[in-house]
Amino acid sequence: MSGQRLIALLWVAASLARSQSITTLTGQTVWPVAVPLAVRSPYFSLWIPTHSGDAPLREVTEFWNASGSLVGPIGLARVDDITYQWLGDWIDQPDAKGINLVNLTSIQLTPTRTICQIQAGPMNLIVTYISPIEPSDWLKESMSFTYITLEAQSLDGNKHNFQAYFDIDGEWLYKDGSALIDWDTQTIGDIKAHKIQLASPSPLEEVDTSNRADYGSVWHAISTAPEAFGSSQVTWQSGSSDNDTRAQFVSSGELANTINNTFRAIFDEAPVFAFAADFGSISSTPQPVVWNIGYVRDPAVEYTTLAGQTQNCSSLFISNSSDPGVYITSFVSDYEAAIQRAQSLDQKITQDASNVSHNYADLVSLAVRQVMAGLDITTPTQSDGQLNISNTLIFMKDLGNGRRVNPVEILYQAFPMFLYLNASFGRPLLAPLLQYQESSTVLSASYAASELGDQYPVTSQDNTLPSQFGIEQSGNMLIMTLAHARTTGDGSLVHQYYTLLKRWADYLVNNTLFPSSDQESADFVGAGNNTNLALKGIIGIGAMAEMSKAAGQQEDAELYNQQAHSLIGQWSSMALSSDQQHILLRYGEEDSWTLLYNLYADKLLGLDLVDPSIYDKQTSFYQTSLSASTYGVGIDSDHLSMGNSAWTMFAAATASNSNVRDQLISMVWNRASFNGTPGIFPTSYDVSQGTALAGIASPGQGAMFALLALSVPKTTIIIPNGAPGAPGPTGSTGVSPLNPIPEKMSETGAIAGGTVGGLAVVGLVIAAIVLWKRRSRRLARAQYSPDILFEGTRNHPHEGAALVPTPYSFTHVQESTSSPQLIEQPQMYQTALSPLRRGECPADRKEPLYTANTTSDDLRSSVMDSFPPTSSVPPGSTGSSCLEGDRSADTQVLRAEVDTLRRVVQGIQRAIDEPPPIYMD
Repeated sequence: MSGQRLIALLWVAASLARSQSITTLTGQTVWPVAVPLAVRSPYFSLWIPTHSGDAPLREVTEFWNASGSLVGPIGLARVDDITYQWLGDWIDQPDAKGINLVNLTSIQLTPTRTICQIQAGPMNLIVTYISPIEPSDWLKESMSFTYITLEAQSLDGNKHNFQAYFDIDGEWLYKDGSALIDWDTQTIGDIKAHKIQLASPSPLEEVDTSNRADYGSVWHAISTAPEAFGSSQVTWQSGSSDNDTRAQFVSSGELANTINNTFRAIFDEAPVFAFAADFGSISSTPQPVVWNIGYVRDPAVEYTTLAGQTQNCSSLFISNSSDPGVYITSFVSDYEAAIQRAQSLDQKITQDASNVSHNYADLVSLAVRQVMAGLDITTPTQSDGQLNISNTLIFMKDLGNGRRVNPVEILYQAFPMFLYLNASFGRPLLAPLLQYQESSTVLSASYAASELGDQYPVTSQDNTLPSQFGIEQSGNMLIMTLAHARTTGDGSLVHQYYTLLKRWADYLVNNTLFPSSDQESADFVGAGNNTNLALKGIIGIGAMAEMSKAAGQQEDAELYNQQAHSLIGQWSSMALSSDQQHILLRYGEEDSWTLLYNLYADKLLGLDLVDPSIYDKQTSFYQTSLSASTYGVGIDSDHLSMGNSAWTMFAAATASNSNVRDQLISMVWNRASFNGTPGIFPTSYDVSQGTALAGIASPGQGAMFALLALSVPKTTIIIPNGAPGAPGPTGSTGVSPLNPIPEKMSETGAIAGGTVGGLAVVGLVIAAIVLWKRRSRRLARAQYSPDILFEGTRNHPHEGAALVPTPYSFTHVQESTSSPQLIEQPQMYQTALSPLRRGECPADRKEPLYTANTTSDDLRSSVMDSFPPTSSVPPGSTGSSCLEGDRSADTQVLRAEVDTLRRVVQGIQRAIDEPPPIYMD
């Protein structure tokens, strides 16, 4: 090897060592049907399809629903006067002259980023698409903006003249190219911004069946500050045709800094809106070029209140300022901090998931952006026209299935991810559903609704609700409400909507054990006598018992606890097969079986209603069934080919054998990595062929976090003062975003706030010491349980030690159908999770009360006679001997003292974690 070549190679190695982006990138092995690029909301969703072939960077980018809904940004790079295309399909157009192909050498998917490493002649390009996930700052999370960055480094050690280009067009706004658009280019301090919008928008409407909004503004912005790119020069062009604008860059490496104000249709000499950066002669870019893309809709959602009044809800960031100059500046200037937060969150999530398996880490990484892009985080407009920032409402669109608003069964699937990222998300997601059904004058049904209407982004109220999902949705709502309260300690929903929750629990007591023939499951299939659906309802009753206990309603708590244990005993005796080896799909049908995913709620809530042996039996049964299909097992014996990734992951989380758990995870991974047919990571698919059936791009993929949610610690539920069921402020959920600290808070205010906050903490500490001393004297004379004394709380997974902001690398054996050739770097993470210990509290088993010919009504009649209805259960009675433990007065006092101490300690922790009061000059 010549000395000159050796020196060049050493220089390249040194350059690579300086770039974290390059050193950590490896070959992507999970190769989904589409790769997320800019994915932030139901109407701002850009993907690269991979199912068409092995050159995704040559494909036209698509909206989430594909099927002709194209979005056409183009990315170009110019190296020594030779132009390369790194995004889009312009190279295949007749007017694209002198454009060269690039080589995709590496791609990496993290929870927040897609990172592509691309060879463009003698330069290596690192293009990163960042869709920020901000679980602790809902103002930022509500911003439907993304970063697209590009870095470049020489591969031969020489300097090269380098320019980079990116444009957008009107297809970001509308599917139909005949739609008229207008535009503007603004200077906002050191920022240049293009704005495009429909000439005749229709607020709060969608375009036909395209799932595209019929209103809103698309923004494309870039910083022109000298420190942004070092000595590089930024040029721009607005409204000129796509061919003319791109040809200008190809010929000169710069744009004309002009605006064409001849407003026209999207496809009429296709106007584009571009920025280019000229770095001159470089061996590497001193800073990445950052293009900022956003889509703003205002209002975001129309919400109907209990009084029947409609409120326009704006994205939460609008409450800070509706001035585009403010929020665009805020987003652009936040890039450096945002990338650090993204890297830290990526590291945390993938590290936790890798403790299960590498396949599992791939799945959670695919899920995060998809789930969050199904949400609009909003705040309603008050009667005076001002936004009410103290009232945060989150709305979810049923992506992949229709336009339903906050679909309960999809929210239930996604809930594990919210519990893991920040369980406080649960309250503003559930509050609109609870508020909607609180008043009997609006809705008199005894069971929970399935959604808030089916015309997203407009909610609606229907006084008549179909009853076929009564068990499914009532169980879902009770389970989610308790899961939120137990994870956050926030009992405000339990307090405010106690009467409503109790109504649903009473419905389940009377209906869940024997689902009637008109009942349906979350999969919209008939569920008469369905054991899995019955189990969900029983767990819902158990959840109500815990909420009643937290609310201080002891009689209700004992009543629902008795009912739950009595029902689970009846269910166990009827649902098990005659050989006692697995749960049947329907009582008495010995040749049937079910994927018993509703066991997950029992484990998530820690109710221990279901005997541990059921978990073991189902795990063993799954083990004998796993070889059936490549992409999983059917949801039950009636639907052998219908798989569901969410339910499969719930089942994996209940497996008592880590090998079975990992096999179930691998089946979901196989489908996630299948790109033989269109349809972004669907929840429902054919387990043999992989064909998507429903749930394309669905937020229900939050179920991928089912195992991680089990690790989130539970805490004592704190109930506000007042009688349960007492309403909060009219029209308010009382939910406020986290960390909504004004950017211009004065230094004096911060110091004063810190002082007041510090004094509050000191007071709490003194109170805790006094209580501890009194408790110590009492404990010296009392018998106690170590399990109770030392049951503490732990920090949330995202609290505590600082995180190393290092991207996570995917490195697996490729199993997808048509992926490009990528660089691979072996690095395996395989640590089995030990099954959680479970308490022994089985209900007394009864003799089977069925025969193969017994009807649903016969079963209901025979069993319901065996225990009294809700209204006739004597107060203070219990349904299980395991609850008859130590009930002496001393033990009760001890438990009360310990619970009080725990609350004080939690109060201290919250006071420490909360920001200080804010004082404005």
